Amino acid sequence: MSIFGRTISGRAVVALALLMLLVALLPALSSTPTREITLVARGMAFYLQDDLRTANPTLEVKAGERVRIVLHNRDRGITHDFAVPALDAALDAIHWNETDTVVFDVPETPGTYEYVCRPHQLMMRGTIHVR
Repeated sequence: MSIFGRTISGRAVVALALLMLLVALLPALSSTPTREITLVARGMAFYLQDDLRTANPTLEVKAGERVRIVLHNRDRGITHDFAVPALDAALDAIHWNETDTVVFDVPETPGTYEYVCRPHQLMMRGTIHVR
């Protein structure tokens, strides 16, 4: 193959193409994957979307993990939010039948952190357990 009047081997072209592909994929390969946890606010409590019996469940996460919390408000006439004060993560209050998300990075050190609905934190509170 000839480029700008110079002969280049097929191996060099393949190596250059692979290098360009690797550079293009590097941001996707190095970013922390996001784990999604879906919560439903109803009856003045939080529930996991797939477990509507356990109120204000403990959320198990891994140290250093990136987490996306999706909140669905199913309490007609009541606004709810979601906040993890110790991690400075929160979403604004949402109305009935609305959904919002908040993404945060879990600390590297294991421990327990509280999550709340700020307007109703006496009833709507749970823990995030970092392992």
